[in-house]
Amino acid sequence: MPASQEPTPRNEALRRALPILLILLVAAALRFRGLNWDEGHWLHPDERKIFFVVSDLGWPESAAQALVPESPLNPHFFAYGSLPIYLLKLVIAALKPLWPALRDDANMHLIARPLAALFDLATIYLVYRLARRVLPDSYDRRKKEWIALLAAAFACLAVIHIQLAHFYTADSLLTFFITLALTLAAGVTETSGRRHDMALGAALGLALATKVSAAPLVLPIAVAYYTATPRAESSSTARHAWHALRRMIPMLLVAGACFFIVQPYAILDAKTFLHDTGREAGIARGVVDVPYTIQYAGTLPLLYPIWQTAFWGLSLPLGLVGWAGLAALVVRWLRRGTRSDAILLAWAGPYLILTGLLYAKHLRYMLPLAPVLCLLAAWLLVKSIDGNPARPLLRSLSAFVAILALLSAVAYALLFSSMYASPHSWISASKWIHRNLPAGSKLAIEHWDRALPLSLDLDGAHHKAANYVQVRLPLYGEPDEAAKWTAIAADLADSDHIVIATRRLYGSIPRVPDLYPVATRYYDMLFAGELGFQLEQEFTRDPTWLNPRIPPLAGAAPALLRPDESFVVYDHPRALIFHNVDYLPADELLRRLGVQD
Repeated sequence: MPASQEPTPRNEALRRALPILLILLVAAALRFRGLNWDEGHWLHPDERKIFFVVSDLGWPESAAQALVPESPLNPHFFAYGSLPIYLLKLVIAALKPLWPALRDDANMHLIARPLAALFDLATIYLVYRLARRVLPDSYDRRKKEWIALLAAAFACLAVIHIQLAHFYTADSLLTFFITLALTLAAGVTETSGRRHDMALGAALGLALATKVSAAPLVLPIAVAYYTATPRAESSSTARHAWHALRRMIPMLLVAGACFFIVQPYAILDAKTFLHDTGREAGIARGVVDVPYTIQYAGTLPLLYPIWQTAFWGLSLPLGLVGWAGLAALVVRWLRRGTRSDAILLAWAGPYLILTGLLYAKHLRYMLPLAPVLCLLAAWLLVKSIDGNPARPLLRSLSAFVAILALLSAVAYALLFSSMYASPHSWISASKWIHRNLPAGSKLAIEHWDRALPLSLDLDGAHHKAANYVQVRLPLYGEPDEAAKWTAIAADLADSDHIVIATRRLYGSIPRVPDLYPVATRYYDMLFAGELGFQLEQEFTRDPTWLNPRIPPLAGAAPALLRPDESFVVYDHPRALIFHNVDYLPADELLRRLGVQD
C-alpha cells in the first residue's frame, strides 16, 4: 500500500469508534422519540412531584439562611436524592436566557426528559467501557471489542432503558452513576492514582445523592480495593483488609463530600431526611401499608422481578440469556474467582437479593442491574460461540441464540418505541368524554388514581375537567363493610359513568379478598355487567399487547404474560369507561353486592 493510502492514527481511531457511535445514534433515536409522550400533562406522578419540588425551590438571601432547615433551597422531600432536583433547577436557570419557554415552569419537562435520555445514552457508552475493562486479559482485542459492542447494543435496545429514559425520575441518573462507579472500580489497581480514587469517590457520592438504594455499591468498590491491594506473604486476611481500607479512605472522604455538597439537607434537615428515607424503606419492605403496593400481594420473591425483567424489561430471549450469564458468573467465580468476576458479582448479587426480596417489586428497581445483565449476556454468548471448536453443534446453537436475542431485542425495541406515535390513553379517553358526554354529567372516579377527563384544548376550544361532576369512590377504604359501601352505592346510583383510569385498583384489590371481600365482589360484578353498568369504551395505546388485559376483564392474558403495573401505568395505561344503563337504586346495588338483604 502506498504511504499516502496508509490509515492515519486519526482515521484508525475513527474506524474503531464508528460501531459504538452507530449504536449510540440508534439509542438516541429510540430514547428521544416521543419524549413529550403525555403532551405536557405531567402524567407520571414521581416525575410530577420532582417538577413541583423544583418549582418551589428558591435562592437563599444569605449563607446563614442556606444552612438552616427552613432554607428555600431545602426540597423537604427525600424519597429521591436531591441531585435530580438540583440538577434540573441549575440547568433551567442556565438555559432560561436562551430558551424563553423555560421561564414557564409548565414547560420544564421539555428539558428534564432530554436530560434523562442523555444520562441513559452515557450509560450505554459506560456498558461498552465496563465490558472492555472486566473481560479477561486472555481475550484478544478483537474478541473484547465484539463482546463490548454486543453488550452496548443490548443496552441500547433494552426496553427498560428506553422507557425509563422518557421519565425524569431518579432511575436513569442513578443507573448512570452506578455504572460509572463499577467501571471505575474495575480500574482500581496498585497504581490507580489519586485522580482515579477521587473520580470513583465522586461517582459513589453522586449515586447516593441520587437515591440511597445505591448503598450496596460500596461492596464492589471494597472488593476492587481489596483485590488490588498487594498482599504480603505473612499478612493475615484482617491485616490485608486493613491495608485495603486505608487505601479506600480518601475515596470515601470524597464520596462523603460529594454527597453533602449535592444533598446538604440530609444533614442540615436530618429529621426530614430520616423520616422520608425510613418511610420509603418501610413501604418497599411492606412494613408501611400503602394502597399502591397491594398489587404485590402473593408475588414470589426474586422470581417475580427476574421474570418481569426478562420478559418485559429486556425481551425474553435476551433476558433469559442475561440471567443465565449471571448464573454462569456465580459458577465461574466459585471455580476460579477472577477479580473482575468478584467485582461484578459483588454488585449484582447483593443488589438482586436485597431488591428481589422486597415486598414492592417495581420493575424500575431492576434498571441498575440491566447494564450488567446486558454485559453478561454478551459475554456468555460470544464465549459459547468462540469457546469450543470441537463441539460445532453447541457453537451453532449458541450462534442461533445470539441472533435470536439480538433480533428479538431489535423487534421489541422498535415496537415499544412505536407506541409513542399514538396519543396517550388518558388523552384519548378525555377527548371522547369531552366530545360525547354533556357538561354536568356525574362521573365516578376511583381514589388513588388519575381523575379523568383531563383539561385540554380540543376542536378549537378549551375543555375543562371542572365541566363534569366528579365523585371519588374510596374503594381502598377499610374496613370493607356496610358503612363504606352505603356511601359508595349512593354515589354509584347517581353517577352517569364510572371512569377507571388504570388497572391500579382492580388489579390489586382482588389479590387480597380477605381484606376486601366486598370490593373484590364489586369488581367481578361490575365487569360482568351485573351492577347496571356496561363497558362502553376502552382506551389503550398501540400496540395493545404491551398492556394485556388482566382479570376480571374478559379475555385476560395468562398470569405469566401480565406486565408489572409500573411498566404500563404511566405511559400506556388501559382506561375504561362504564355507562350506567340501568340506574339501579343504592339499596339494590347493596343487595346485589351482598352488603344487605
